[in-house]
Amino acid sequence: MALAPKEFRLLHVLMENRGRIVTRQMLLEKVWGYDFEGEHQTISVHVRWLREKIEIDPNNPRHIITVRSRGYMFRE
Repeated sequence: MALAPKEFRLLHVLMENRGRIVTRQMLLEKVWGYDFEGEHQTISVHVRWLREKIEIDPNNPRHIITVRSRGYMFRE
């Protein structure tokens, strides 16, 4: 299944930082740009869509991990 451009960029940023927590703010800046005025919920929605495409079980992700109150982490 093909990734949308934002999903691809999101995955790219997470993989560039694999094993490290990437904050929501950093994702907003790197994926949407410094001037993005949307909501942090945008990230959650895009992460959900990305998980649906790359995870075997999106409800129990192995690769894109939520780190509560901090952000997300990619692990292999």
